[in-house]
Amino acid sequence: MNEPNLEGGKRHRSPQVLRYVLEAGAVLLIAILGSAVLAMHLTRPPISYGQERPDLGSTVQARVEGILDQSETRDENGLYMVYQKLELRILTQGVYGGELMTIDYHGMGPTLDGVRFRQGARALVMITDVPGNELIEARTLYQVADHVRLWPLGLVASLFVVITIGIGRWRGVRAIVGLATSGLVIGGFIMPQILAHRDPVLVTMIGAGLLLAVTLYLIQGWNVIGHTALFSMLASLGVTAALALFATRVTFLTGFGSEETLFLQAVGVGVQMRGLLLAGMILGAAGVLDDVIIAQAVTVFELRAADQTLPPWELYRRGMRIGVTHLASMINTLALAYASTALPLLILFYLYPEPVHLTINRELLSEEIVRTLVGSMGLMLAVPLTTVLSAWVAPQFDEIPTVRTS
Repeated sequence: MNEPNLEGGKRHRSPQVLRYVLEAGAVLLIAILGSAVLAMHLTRPPISYGQERPDLGSTVQARVEGILDQSETRDENGLYMVYQKLELRILTQGVYGGELMTIDYHGMGPTLDGVRFRQGARALVMITDVPGNELIEARTLYQVADHVRLWPLGLVASLFVVITIGIGRWRGVRAIVGLATSGLVIGGFIMPQILAHRDPVLVTMIGAGLLLAVTLYLIQGWNVIGHTALFSMLASLGVTAALALFATRVTFLTGFGSEETLFLQAVGVGVQMRGLLLAGMILGAAGVLDDVIIAQAVTVFELRAADQTLPPWELYRRGMRIGVTHLASMINTLALAYASTALPLLILFYLYPEPVHLTINRELLSEEIVRTLVGSMGLMLAVPLTTVLSAWVAPQFDEIPTVRTS
């Protein structure tokens, strides 16, 4: 009569021990990542260049006080070319604040409203001081750079917040907080650390690891599913980083395949370009890993909750069947996301009179191919890794945590 009770006692104590182990491991990992971020932030070397440099000029906001002259033409491709002589008043406080000036503006675009300025509109003006020498006098150059679109951006962002919270409710609020946290970690930690000449890969691994942990618990909550997903997430992130290191080395990628990196070198930002390429690959993969891993962990635990007689191997088999289906769409999503950003480049190379096998050999395209393949391999390996861990953990608990839906 006592044996069932003893067995039952063991059965109920074992999940508690495992729960404590998982919680302790999660706390330890978060503490390590948080301490590393704090230590690197406090000991960060000074950045030797600021966001504004005298030789690059300054950008200010101005209001269109008047349009003194205007003309527009349209070419055979349907593009409008606009010329305007604008009278502008500088709104940004500083040396040029309140100054009234006349600037010639040339714009080109598919619609008139998209390029021409109206009275009262705001414009970004680039001001550059050109030093003089024996041949030319010192002068100041003014150039209209773009429209000021802060208010429309704010409107779209507000609409995004309203829709997200309206549909997702508290989950939508957590999603907004997670998005804000991503911006804070990337802009407040990863970018300054890279500019301070810290190793981009190490910085991104630490920053992305802490970011994934924070967003994971915001979405899933502090429970066994969240802990399982955290371990899977950090392991998958490490595997993805190793794949990125291997792929960039064997394909001889240098990180100088884009105009942006060449511009960074031209203005004296001496960061490790190959490291910057690797950091971008890791950060890009991290953005998709959290979705796949959380969904896979929840799937396995829900399968166990639906049928508590399923053994681990059966949970793994059924979980993989679902995960592979999800994986196929996620890999395609990743490839389309990279292709969408590089679409003008792809069209340019499509028109270039060169065999395809030579075109894809160019570093500019090879970087995007390797980025897509590394991210896809990281996703593919994350699915079985998460499924194995979840299929082992889930049967240890009689009560499966409720998935947060509000």
